[in-house]
Amino acid sequence: MTKTLKLALVPLDERPVNTRYPHMLGAIGGVEVLLPPVDVRGFKRVPADLDAVAEWLQETGKSADAAIVSCEYLGFGNLIASRVTADSAATVLSRLTLLEQINPRCSVHAFSLITRVSNADDAVEEPDYWAEWGTRFYLYARLWHQAELGVLEDVDALTEMEARLPEALKSDWLTRRLRNHIVNLGLLDMAARGTLTSLRLTSDDTSLYGLPSREQQWLAGWPALIGPALSDRVMMHPGADEVGSAILAKLLMEHASKSPRVFVVYSHAGGRDLVAPYEDRPVCETVEGQIRACGGTLAEDISDCDLILGVATPVPGRTAWQPECLADDRAVRTAEYAAFMQILAVAQKNNTPVALADTAYPNGSDPLLTEMLFFDVRLMLGKLAAYGAWNTAGNTLGVVVAQAFCTRLIGNDAGRAAAQNIFLAHRFLEDWGYQSVVRREARDEAARLWGRREPDPESDTEQAQLCAFIEGLLNGHLQTLQAYGIGLGLRIVLGSTRLPWRRTFEVDFTLA
Repeated sequence: MTKTLKLALVPLDERPVNTRYPHMLGAIGGVEVLLPPVDVRGFKRVPADLDAVAEWLQETGKSADAAIVSCEYLGFGNLIASRVTADSAATVLSRLTLLEQINPRCSVHAFSLITRVSNADDAVEEPDYWAEWGTRFYLYARLWHQAELGVLEDVDALTEMEARLPEALKSDWLTRRLRNHIVNLGLLDMAARGTLTSLRLTSDDTSLYGLPSREQQWLAGWPALIGPALSDRVMMHPGADEVGSAILAKLLMEHASKSPRVFVVYSHAGGRDLVAPYEDRPVCETVEGQIRACGGTLAEDISDCDLILGVATPVPGRTAWQPECLADDRAVRTAEYAAFMQILAVAQKNNTPVALADTAYPNGSDPLLTEMLFFDVRLMLGKLAAYGAWNTAGNTLGVVVAQAFCTRLIGNDAGRAAAQNIFLAHRFLEDWGYQSVVRREARDEAARLWGRREPDPESDTEQAQLCAFIEGLLNGHLQTLQAYGIGLGLRIVLGSTRLPWRRTFEVDFTLA
């Protein structure tokens, strides 16, 4: 009998995508996922208790088979702390030396981000000055990188932008980037010396041009130069919040001696070559990278694969979905979606597992695709191996592939099958029901009640009132999903709906 894996997970931060998702995937794959105690995990801009987390990891590592460790969490306290704190590179690296001191029988799989440059005047997850200067810093970073590569057409634009930026703020921002780059170099050093079993350096909300892409190229040079001693241990690809789930899936596949062969079907002609918002490469490269990240390989023939991955490709020139998007090229997109769904339906009929990743828009499903999924009953939605449509293309693809791979370990285990039913329903209810429909209604309700589109994060009363409103709407959407065979027998646990960061961008709820 195969031994049950026990994994210690140090998450990127305390949000459900980084804690609940891997735990739910572990239930599908039959792995025990251990997390730091809730009371030491931190919250949003408040870092985790670093001493408590280090103590927990050292103790848990004594009995765990492997540790999946976010270096932002272990080194800074969480993702936001890695962007806003003033800790030195030496201080952060001293905390990360713990990775070399864990029980040698516990393999260590670390991941670290190449820090993003957010394109928004919003300081919720950035230094305070980002509220005023964020978009200008983003433009400066893009222009600077283009100038360095010799592809900047308007050199005066860079000169003008540089003159407008406050020198003290620019120095603070770039010094913090330098620190984080040094930390990533230190992690490459650990991997090269063999003290890390594997290392992921992933790109958080990137683009073709900018400082993250520039730093990624610098970091990638070392594995290429050193060769197998380092390159065999390091993976680099877009992503952030899905990385813990992807590593979990890869460890499960290795433990079960499986490497699923995935045949990819893209929804629209030429769509595979489009670059999704917040990414720096064609979506086909993100797809292939996430398949490898989860422990699989690409299949060349649809008749010789373990899994078919359907990818709804990015809509050209779009970011978040807006109501007017349904009118754009509707006839063409409808015809292409119909052909796409027919391929997936035939595969299901032939008993080939099918997973569906909707990357048409960031932060929610494509309503046109969902409309067609509900209309065309040939595709059995409740039988999908996985579904996702959240945040960036990399986020969506990483969790969809991880879920699909974990389902290969269900067998006749009723508990694992039940876990799959819950997670598939959760993904549809969150990515379609909430992100594409209810979130907009919740913001309208907040505006009606309080004259603003977000509840007061300091008001428990407002939080509870809006969460009750959201839960009522989600229950209605769950009934719709159940009519299509998704989440049969499940309900939202009364009062479990919450806004993890006390904002409407993300939601959490419990299905049982």
